[in-house]
This record gives sequence, structure tokens and C-alpha cells, in this order.
Amino acid sequence: MKLIATDDLQPGMVLGENVVSHGNLFCPAGTELSPFLIKEFKRCSVLRAAIMEEVDYAKTHFEKIRFDESFLRFETVYNTVLMNYKSVMLSYLQTGIQVPDQVLFGFYDEINKTIPSGAKLLDYLYNMMPNEDELTFTQCLNAALFAGTVAGLINMDEQSKRILILCGFYYDIGKLQLPYQLLWKRGKLTPEEFNIVKTHPIVGYNMVCRLNLNEHVKNAVIMHHERLDGSGYPYRLEGQRIDVYARYIAIVDAYIAMASPRSYRNALTPLQILGNFEGDLSKFDIELLMPVMKKIADAQIGSRIQTNDGKVWEVLIIHNHKLSRPVLMGDKREVLDLLEHPELEIVKMV
Repeated sequence: MKLIATDDLQPGMVLGENVVSHGNLFCPAGTELSPFLIKEFKRCSVLRAAIMEEVDYAKTHFEKIRFDESFLRFETVYNTVLMNYKSVMLSYLQTGIQVPDQVLFGFYDEINKTIPSGAKLLDYLYNMMPNEDELTFTQCLNAALFAGTVAGLINMDEQSKRILILCGFYYDIGKLQLPYQLLWKRGKLTPEEFNIVKTHPIVGYNMVCRLNLNEHVKNAVIMHHERLDGSGYPYRLEGQRIDVYARYIAIVDAYIAMASPRSYRNALTPLQILGNFEGDLSKFDIELLMPVMKKIADAQIGSRIQTNDGKVWEVLIIHNHKLSRPVLMGDKREVLDLLEHPELEIVKMV
């Protein structure tokens, strides 16, 4: 809402607050102003009125954030950088000339300057409109951004952070050589199609193995789908045989995939994502995963979510032993512990 002098009021404006004159209600909030009412305001010496703005009609977090100047600045810079990142990667594919590391770090820094915090990055990515024509490039750019956030959350030294960011830019590069229609097919892949998709780590490694890149980056390209329990691909590596940066990128990749909307589902909220990780802990390096999950969970305190019964809550307390099932508080200050209500699930942020 904004206060407007009575002389500047226009017919069609809507009052955001009650107008009181001489201690009495003169005109209630929600009233649409007419020429007659505006004349009455002047006659009764009402000096100004609170008028509804477009943002005041936004009901959901998705709608409200589109009036946030910080988000809009991020969105503008992000979309520009995404096109530039795509351009240099396509140039590399066509010419074989490596993209200088400083160019990629320049992309990262340009976007990172618009992000107030790691928690805000997760919020911004959750609320971005997907560009279905650029999904592979978006996945890598988002992974690089999130990799930098992960490095910050765990106080990784600067050199290690830069290596992890580069892993994000390159890890899925093999997908650029696979058919787009196959990678982003609507519905379930056939076994034959999935076998083709599973070749992308090897395809990617063959693309980067001769580049002047840190060996950890190359390992992340070929190992990011390996899992600690040996259930991954392409080589079913287990435990410490998987490069530590590939273990981090496995976490980054899984998070970004779940945080991105697909044709068959909406983007998952951070707490839903943490719930999925908690249900599959044997596949990831717990020592790497848990500090990241804890930081992400703590950042959700104060956020507003909706449960599958349609009720809206504020996240009040995070359980250390079950991060995805917090204590919630309702609008009437009622408290609900999700650990005690297995029938309830978080379905979206509001």
C-alpha cells in the first residue's frame, strides 16, 4: 500500500485501510473510489488515504516475490548470464577450444553479486520460471551457483570452493551430446532410453579429459552419478573410491534436480528435498551431506509452507534428528509437530 494525498486520488483506486474522520469510520478498507467519494474526502478534510498497489493483491510467495526488487535484479542478471554461458559452451562444442576458467568464474560472480545469502539463492531458484529450451544449461548453471553456496555453508577454503564451482559448470556436459527429446522426455524412460542417458558421464569425460582442468573436475564429470552404496553408474564405485568432489556434486545435482520443476511435478520445497535425502541416506556421503542439510533446514525457520490438508504454517523449530519434519505454528499461534502427524506432508511454500 502507499499513502496518496487526497488531491491525487483517482476513481478506481481501492482503499487499503479504513479511512477515519473525526474519530468515526468514514470509508472501509476495500472500497473502490468513485468521483463522488473523492469529493466527499475533500469536503470532510481527509488529507490522504492508503491505496492498494498491485503487490497487495499477490497471495502466494510465488506472486509476491515478483515485486521484490532484489529477486527481479537476480532474475534479469541470471537470464543474461544463462544465455552467455550457453553461448560459450556451444562455442566450445563447435571449436574444441576450452572456455577460460575466468570466464566461468565471471559468470558466477556476476550472478552471485545479486544474491543476499545462500538461503535467498534457494528461494530464488525455487521461484524461477523454467526455460524448457535451456534445461541442460540451466541445470549446470544452477549447480555451479549451488556449489558455491554449499562451499560457503561448510566454510570451504577459497581454492576448494573454486574447484567445486567449476565442477558445477562442467559435470553434466555430456548431456549436451545426447538428444534433447530423450533427456527431458515427458513420462518414464524405457530401459533402452535410460541406458542411453546413463552414458552421459562417460561422454562428458571424453569431452573434458584432454582439457586443462583440475583432475577433481574431470572426476566429477564421470563420477557424479556414482553412489556410496555401489548402486550408481557408470562403474558402480563405492565409498571412498569416489572422488570427494564428485560426492559433493552428487549432492548438488540431486538437490538441483529436485528443486527444478518438471512437466510431471512442481519444484520441491527445501524441506521436501531434505525429506527425500533422509529417505535415501545410504547413497550419499553422510559426513558431507549432513552439515549442508542442517544449514539448509535452519534457513527455513520463519518460512511459510502449506501442508496437504490445505493449512498454512510458519516453520518454528527444526528437529536435529529429522530435519524435514519441523514444528510448525499456525496463524492462530497453534503449534503442530510434523513428527507426531505422519499423515501430513509439506506440499509448497506460500
